[in-house]
Amino acid sequence: MQTNLVVERFKQQGFVQIKQVLKPSVISKLQHFCDELVAQAQSRYVAGLPFDNIAVMQTADEPFVYRINELFQFQPQFAQLLAQTELMSYVEAIIGEAVLPSYESLVIKNSLDARGFDWHRDMAVRTQEPIFTVGVYLDDAIAQQGALTVIPQSHCSQASVCDLKRQLSIAQLQSVDITANAGDVVIHHVNTVHASGRQKGSAIRRTIYFEFRAVSHFIDNPCFPSEWIEKRQALMANLNALNSADMPNNVQLPNDLYVTQVRIEPAEYCIEFAS
Repeated sequence: MQTNLVVERFKQQGFVQIKQVLKPSVISKLQHFCDELVAQAQSRYVAGLPFDNIAVMQTADEPFVYRINELFQFQPQFAQLLAQTELMSYVEAIIGEAVLPSYESLVIKNSLDARGFDWHRDMAVRTQEPIFTVGVYLDDAIAQQGALTVIPQSHCSQASVCDLKRQLSIAQLQSVDITANAGDVVIHHVNTVHASGRQKGSAIRRTIYFEFRAVSHFIDNPCFPSEWIEKRQALMANLNALNSADMPNNVQLPNDLYVTQVRIEPAEYCIEFAS
């Protein structure tokens, strides 16, 4: 997809889907890393060993891992996604200047989980800045089976998530289901209202998420200490030196990448109380 079309659609609609950004060989490696990481996490859970930043749900049948935060500390090779030239060219074009990732996580949707993700914005604070979430799909996502659903142009709306939900319920608004294949990338603004239903069928859906902001935003935002910014800049410098499309096994992370903690802005959900 041409970069100018990606930027235009993102600005107009608040989201854009880009087909087949990752090569099959890269997808295969990422899937393998996921399988290893999930198996290790489940083993620790069953053994009663402590771990942070890994969310596990226990069902009647078995435990399953559904989210991993601070992803690079568990598997540094995931960081090489940030060295994928095509992916980063879209990210940089949308922002228009040097960028850094705010966070990185792995979300796993499984049919054992009866929950979905209700309508929400990733950031409750309204912003005109191009701050956005990038979802890198490692598995197919099928509409009506737990795939992402978005409300186009909602990133420009001052209406609350509750108000937009009510408008959807009476057909004043329409949402769009996004069917994606492994290797696709979906980018959405942090103010774009979106949801996803329960994962149906036997397949799992693994998605790696990044949030990106301009370097200048981090420098001007007191929530992000200078030492945190410097470590993130060192990470990107190391990855840019790789310039690899095939993910060789030589990624170097800065020491103590996650030692300095930051608290990003909260999301906005619709919480209504029965009268």
